Amino acid sequence: MPRFLTGRSINALLVCLAVAVLAGCAPQRESENKAVDAASTREVALRVLVVDDPELSVAIGKISGEWRARSGASLTLSDTTSAELLAATAPPAADAVIYPSALLGTLAERGWLAPLPADFATHRELAWSDVFESLQTAECVWGQQTYAVPLGSPVLTCYYRPDLLEKHHKLPPRNWREYQELAEFFNKRDNLGETAPPADAPWHGCLEPLAEGWGGALLLARAAAYARHRDQYSTLFHIDTMAPLVSGPPFVRALEDLVAAAKLGPESKLDLTATEVRKRFLAGQAALAIAWPGHLASGGSTAENAPVAFAELPGAEAVYNVGVRAWEDRPADEAPQVPLLGAAGRLGSIGGEANYAQDALRLLAWLSSHEWGPRVGAVSSASAATTLYRTSQIAKPDAWLDAGTSSVAAEQYATSVRDALSRPAYLFVPRIPGHDRYMAALDTAVIEAVSGRLKPHEALAGAASQWQRIVADLGTAAQRKAYRQSLGIEP
Repeated sequence: MPRFLTGRSINALLVCLAVAVLAGCAPQRESENKAVDAASTREVALRVLVVDDPELSVAIGKISGEWRARSGASLTLSDTTSAELLAATAPPAADAVIYPSALLGTLAERGWLAPLPADFATHRELAWSDVFESLQTAECVWGQQTYAVPLGSPVLTCYYRPDLLEKHHKLPPRNWREYQELAEFFNKRDNLGETAPPADAPWHGCLEPLAEGWGGALLLARAAAYARHRDQYSTLFHIDTMAPLVSGPPFVRALEDLVAAAKLGPESKLDLTATEVRKRFLAGQAALAIAWPGHLASGGSTAENAPVAFAELPGAEAVYNVGVRAWEDRPADEAPQVPLLGAAGRLGSIGGEANYAQDALRLLAWLSSHEWGPRVGAVSSASAATTLYRTSQIAKPDAWLDAGTSSVAAEQYATSVRDALSRPAYLFVPRIPGHDRYMAALDTAVIEAVSGRLKPHEALAGAASQWQRIVADLGTAAQRKAYRQSLGIEP
């Protein structure tokens, strides 16, 4: 026989039904927002480690209050250097790590970084599709997993004097042969006529960064278009044997070109950093220059700046096929430019020892976001090792440029960075364990060749021998695995 409900039971049932109906009628987005709000207002103390970038650390510290108001999470910032970090035997106690791009491989191989979650690209603030393609698919990737969000990765850029090129009916260089021809033409004051600088003023056809810490990167940037064959993975090393390839024909040709250009520079050419090159160019001392992108944080004149225009680094009409050991004409449907990636830039990753991985990702997405305009853009641009990294930033690249840069030049710069970071072909610096040692060996080769103590092929033979010793020292199998991971292929 059925049991009847009491009045109290009926009232309770009606309340439950009403709650259920209301819950069912509430929009799904409201439920999601409540979940987000609950997650964002809980007390979280995020530990953020910034490597090699005190200016960036200070900039993040300045907006930590805004982050706390937005998320409910506090930030504890700490700083270290690459040398200190790599000398450690235990992973850093950090939820988020911001570090130089070239360290991604080393830190990932140690397990000191965590890959981003599988659905990271759907994060609204991150707006992943707005990020330049090479950053999405290559620089933030290790193996076949995305480990980082970008805060900007500069590429070496060609500066030129638009007034001089226009006056003498010249075009910006499309390849390294044209670059050298322009440099030699403008190096001769007699060719300049009324546009020549005063006789007692310093003047050079071109200026390039050759100082320690820069020469190796310049060499790789010049060699990229000669060495990067679209049908081959083996560029810096043979992917199976890890035999160094940097003494091969494309790198020798690039170093020969570099030495020829260096002869047009000042006596102090081996002391020139990219910042010094840029300052001298803006002071009107050269027709062409290869420099790190102009940047407010690293100084420079303003009203006295010489006219400036920007272009991608030149490319090459020929590329070396290491498989058949022969030069080939680059196909007509293939762009001649091949940018060098990983030489600088800042990436942000979830720490391998993160206590709050989801909150760390939210912070990194916010720092990298396109939605916060000048406030967060100012965080990235506080670092001299960053540049624009999103399509939405092309219209306003001023934060990354020297004061006084014209709107026309600013647009040129922004589009040149976009184009360089959207190329299907690129060359990475050796972003594997031992990176600093590999680059130091190339620096030495450049110094030896430019100073005339060794011929280019001799200097690079010495670098290749040093690279082979580094491979052996760090373990051939481990280096092969890391190199293949750096190229995005299975170990």
